[in-house]
Amino acid sequence: MSDGLDKICKTLTMASPISRRMFFALSASVVVVACSKDEKSADTQPGTSTTSAPTTSPVPQVALSGDPFTLGVASGDPTTESVILWTRLAIDALNGGGMPDENIDVLWEVSSTDQFTDIIASGVATAETRFGHAIHVDVPLPTQQSVVSYRFRVGDYTSPVGQTRLAAPADSVEPVRIATASCQNYTAGYYTAYHDMVQEAPDLVVFLGDYIYEGGVGTLGDNTVRLHNSEEITDINAYRNRYGLYKSDPLLQAAHAVCPWVVTWDDHEVENNYANLNPQDATDTAGFAERRAAAYQVWWEHMPVRLAPPVDQDLTIYRQVKWGGLVNMLVLDSRQYRDDQACGDTILQVTPACEEALLPDRTILGTQQETWVADNVVSDSTWTVLANQTVMTDIRLGAAILNYDQWDGYAPSRDRLLETVATAQAKNLIVLTGDIHLGGVGQLTTTSDPETPRGIEFVATSISSSGSVNAATEALFVSLTNIIDAEAQHRGYILHTVTADSWTADYRIVDNALVEGSTVSTWKTFKVTAGSPEVIEV
Repeated sequence: MSDGLDKICKTLTMASPISRRMFFALSASVVVVACSKDEKSADTQPGTSTTSAPTTSPVPQVALSGDPFTLGVASGDPTTESVILWTRLAIDALNGGGMPDENIDVLWEVSSTDQFTDIIASGVATAETRFGHAIHVDVPLPTQQSVVSYRFRVGDYTSPVGQTRLAAPADSVEPVRIATASCQNYTAGYYTAYHDMVQEAPDLVVFLGDYIYEGGVGTLGDNTVRLHNSEEITDINAYRNRYGLYKSDPLLQAAHAVCPWVVTWDDHEVENNYANLNPQDATDTAGFAERRAAAYQVWWEHMPVRLAPPVDQDLTIYRQVKWGGLVNMLVLDSRQYRDDQACGDTILQVTPACEEALLPDRTILGTQQETWVADNVVSDSTWTVLANQTVMTDIRLGAAILNYDQWDGYAPSRDRLLETVATAQAKNLIVLTGDIHLGGVGQLTTTSDPETPRGIEFVATSISSSGSVNAATEALFVSLTNIIDAEAQHRGYILHTVTADSWTADYRIVDNALVEGSTVSTWKTFKVTAGSPEVIEV
């Protein structure tokens, strides 16, 4: 067992017991890669099942100069039938990958045990040079098991072992535990929150943006614990190397390996506060479309997403994820299609907003995505969930907008969204948010009806990114009408427990993210009862 695998296995906690035998998945297909060569046992025919494990495919033999599985493994976007398995081959992840300039076949295996004594599905996927040797495999799984193990093999090397599962079937009301996280600036703190997340072993992780940060090397100091590996990243190779740095962290790898993830992006995956094809600095407009296209491709290369690869400068990532009869989750993209920030994108200004901010056609989602939300927000699920990047709760001070990058800067778009949810009679709206580096709970209201709560927003603080709100400003936030509570001094994540009767959010905070192995505890716990738009502290 490699040293990397030792680290993952020591950190990893299985979500639930696994039986020794499972029904064999009838087929598996490779999403995005060039081919999939599945091997089935000789007595298995389409439309039948067997309790015998199929014979695994032979390990492709490739002469490599080192371990290509330095970035670990991941799974994501589970449905009731299949899940995406991911890895990227990179011998030297910080320097272009270090791989031969050729497509490479890789064996993937799924087992009912973490020792792989019972291979229930396997196949060969092709890691293509044009996609940085990333692999996305869409693997059907037997529905009889809650958790399975998976790994990849090539030449003399075997990847770390990951564990994954399908989404619960539509008629299930079994509780589900969902962790939400965002904003993991590598330089600003350690990923201690992920160690705690692995111990908690959620069923699903929803990552809400800012997986990497695009900035320069930095300087070690009181609030910088480690350095980036280059100056500001702008091209495909630099973005790949930056993801290589972030994904080399063993705690992040362990969190990916413990359960499937659903991932969306925000701004730092490209550049701070960009909007559509508008860069943060207007003088950088020339060439920004190419920079964004490179960033989008590399994001796709490194995420376990059920998406076709980008073929031009755009990448549609908004999508629907369902879990049993409990959760209908719409994963939003509030960055790629938005209008540019209004009023010069000023921050914490208490003067009245300019007229541009209130123009009725302003949008943060874009017309097509707004229509998609309207078409998909209705369901039989108990909870209607929006996985969202920036704060949606109205925290305007009279006519003043404190942050034009948030939904406050796009109030007409927010009003349309909340009216869409109300008109569709979608049940029990919960919005899951990141971005702002503080933990908070808000109630959602419209401009025309500020007294009627339309849903509850749970804002996760950052995994490691520095907080930007001092104690005095935190007190101001808590005093706002729509803010139930807020905590701005710590890093962490939220662990949600969802049942047919209630939604409970435990705010897990790290005592000091600047210190490795710091203590993690619960700040507060909040609960929403199904059928009520109100939230209470438990």
